Amino acid sequence: MTATATTRPCRFCVANWTGMSRRIPGGPAAEPILPTAQDCADTHRDDPRVYALAEAFAKAVQGRGPTDEQISWFLEDADDVVDTVDPAPDRWRVRKLPASRNDGEQGIEARLRINDVTYVALEGGKDCRGSVVRLSTFRSWEEAA
Repeated sequence: MTATATTRPCRFCVANWTGMSRRIPGGPAAEPILPTAQDCADTHRDDPRVYALAEAFAKAVQGRGPTDEQISWFLEDADDVVDTVDPAPDRWRVRKLPASRNDGEQGIEARLRINDVTYVALEGGKDCRGSVVRLSTFRSWEEAA
């Protein structure tokens, strides 16, 4: 999303920031802290594919009927993945797969099946978030190392 595309943040970012402002240590903020359009642009594109995949992620991980705040938690991951599927499907199908024996040692937080392709959600570090990549890509990284 670019700041020129819209002057308002998406509803998912608004829900996320509002939720965070309610959980500020010492009590909720008197006024919710609201994002700007640039805050959205810094984390994800304003693209219907991103929103649809983030919702599918949230349904797979959080359960049916996720809130806008729960969907917001997956916007960056969805933004990473949408371009790896071409053409974009009419409907995203996401399900969480069982963990494999060595996932923790390999830095894999979760395995996901996205439209019949296996992806892995990688753990983030102290100063960085994790990412979601195709399992085949992750394996090629391991072979190259």
